[in-house]
Amino acid sequence: MKNNFLLISAIFLLLTALTEHGFGGGKGYVSGNFWGADIDRNERLDRDEAKSVYNLADNEIFEKYDMNSDGSINFTEFSYFMQQSPWVKSFTHPSEY
Repeated sequence: MKNNFLLISAIFLLLTALTEHGFGGGKGYVSGNFWGADIDRNERLDRDEAKSVYNLADNEIFEKYDMNSDGSINFTEFSYFMQQSPWVKSFTHPSEY
């Protein structure tokens, strides 16, 4: 009985540690930022929602990353913005996620 408890506890701790480091469920950095900013859950960021993400609401930056010029930033455009931002060391194309 004690061994079963220890085994279950070890598995639980291992799964928790793996999830926190990007393995398994949960949102990644880019996804978490996007869905955290998308208040109305329409899968697009308007200018007001973009204010909560670094400098994305700046007119020049917003227009640059609104690649289809629809007045909002979708997840693919947001991913491109996050990868091109100065705090990211290398570019990863959104198709590589």
